Amino acid sequence: MHKNKTLPEKRRNQASEDQSDLERRAVSWLKSQFGYKCKEGDSAKGRVSKKPYEVDIHCTKEEFFGILKTHLWVDLENRQIKQTDVKSFVEAARDVREAHNDNIEKWPPKMLMFISKRGFDKEAIDLANRYRIYLVLAAERFEFVGKMNREYLKEKEDSEY
Repeated sequence: MHKNKTLPEKRRNQASEDQSDLERRAVSWLKSQFGYKCKEGDSAKGRVSKKPYEVDIHCTKEEFFGILKTHLWVDLENRQIKQTDVKSFVEAARDVREAHNDNIEKWPPKMLMFISKRGFDKEAIDLANRYRIYLVLAAERFEFVGKMNREYLKEKEDSEY
């Protein structure tokens, strides 16, 4: 028997479908354009936080027969990214990096990326530029915003946080 969904349920389901679609598109783009291996729905332990951080997409790229590995942490949002989002992302990445240094977490996030369907406010772009965080607008095509562009990603330029 089919049950009628309430308006909030419909919105939640639509948001979940939008997030899944964005995730699929982003993984496909990162694999095909940059050669990353991507894992959706990963987590990372922090040194301070008791609860693991949710990692929407964790991408890796191996070189020198797997000896060197670059880790890219991608955060996906269906809304506009604000300065507070960038601050929270940096704090989480620092906590995970410290956990890795203390042998609590297996991987250190070297590069950070936001992918948003609604863009970024000016303060978020300014702060992301300071920390060398990749910002990508998920429009019809994926478009880089800010100073960290396609060429930097191809060269695996680290974020500085």
